[in-house]
Amino acid sequence: MKPIAWVLLFLMLPSIHFSCSRKPSGKLPVLSKFEVIEGDTVYQKIASFKFLTQDSVYFSSEKLQGKPHVAYFFFTSCPGICPVLTSQMKRLQDMTADIKSRYQIVGFTVDPDRDTPFKLREYARHYRVDLSHWTFLTGKESELHHVGNRSYYVAMQRDSTEPGGFLHSGRFILVDKDGLIRGYYDGTNANDVDRLKKDLYLLLEE
Repeated sequence: MKPIAWVLLFLMLPSIHFSCSRKPSGKLPVLSKFEVIEGDTVYQKIASFKFLTQDSVYFSSEKLQGKPHVAYFFFTSCPGICPVLTSQMKRLQDMTADIKSRYQIVGFTVDPDRDTPFKLREYARHYRVDLSHWTFLTGKESELHHVGNRSYYVAMQRDSTEPGGFLHSGRFILVDKDGLIRGYYDGTNANDVDRLKKDLYLLLEE
């Protein structure tokens, strides 16, 4: 990937403040944007959204309330990192089968013009995804990119110079039951995905 692409991927987002200090021993840090109001730290939660699933039914952020979720961004015709990302997410799914009812996996396409619900359904079948707790979402491109950039803090945009026409982050994002970001992981790195697994179990113990 070109140097400018890495800049866009990790540094192009607006300057924001994150809480990077760890909570009491044994707990994960909160990485969400925050502000201090009258002496209290108020964290920004994942913004509300509503998109279509691979089954052509609406899925809203309300369905994620009360349980952690792991999010990532991809597109089905991606010739680059996306097959690795989805394969690693499938590995996470298989490694955490004993807790699948306690968390959700959400895959947001960055290319909704091509990634119709039918296309996402075929993609899920190809990777043998367990759709009981893993959902693929599509909708308006501007809204999907806004959620990625402004809620999950990962970069994505159209880029005609990139294979497939899109530039997007390869991070997996761990979000707690209250909608707060608790971890970022390199979805192309098996060791980092193993760390995500450990952090997910740790989060469920909080």
